[in-house]
Amino acid sequence: MTGVWMELCPACDARRPAARAFIQWYRDPDRVPKALPQLFENWETETMHAHGWARALQPEAPPSPPAHLSLVPRGHG
Repeated sequence: MTGVWMELCPACDARRPAARAFIQWYRDPDRVPKALPQLFENWETETMHAHGWARALQPEAPPSPPAHLSLVPRGHG
């Protein structure tokens, strides 16, 4: 536990670019839901940075083993 509660406050966060974009999106009646994940991630990163934190790089997934021949669909012809 970090003891830090991340909360979006229109009065306090309007000066921060990512928070402002998130607030504007929320207030827009014609908002596009597909934009929410990126807006949230930007706001989260901005808030973390304000506390001196940085997002850790995601490790790459190991390569998958090749599919067993019985699982590969046969072609037509």
